[in-house]
Amino acid sequence: MIVWTVGLELPVPDPGKMPAGEFILTNKYLFAKTVHVAVYAGLAVLSAWVPLAGRYRWLMMFVLMGHAWGTEMAQEALKPWCHRGGSLADVGYDIAGIVVGAAVSWKWWVGTNAECRMQNAE
Repeated sequence: MIVWTVGLELPVPDPGKMPAGEFILTNKYLFAKTVHVAVYAGLAVLSAWVPLAGRYRWLMMFVLMGHAWGTEMAQEALKPWCHRGGSLADVGYDIAGIVVGAAVSWKWWVGTNAECRMQNAE
C-alpha cells in the first residue's frame, strides 16, 4: 500500500501540448482509471487473507476506503508541487475496485471466518 500511495502522489507530466496530445490524454485517462479499480480490487482480495476475527474484517474495507479518500485529498493539498488534483470521481473508482475485489474473494472472506469459528468452538 505504501508503493501505491507514493505512486499516487508523484507528479505526472501533461501530454496535452505534445503531438497527438488529445489521443494520449484519452488513453491516459482510461489507463489511469483502470489501474485505480484494479489496484484497489487487488488490495481488497489481499485483505481477505488477513487472519482476523469476522467482526473486525470489514474494518479493512473502511481502511481501504479511507486510504482512497486520503490519497485524493493529499493530491489536492499537494497540487502546487505535484501538479495533480484530487478527484472524488477517483474515490468512486477506488471504491468500485474495493467492491469488485470483495465480490471476487467472497469465498475467502466467508471461508476464513467459518474456519476461525470452528477453531474457536473446539
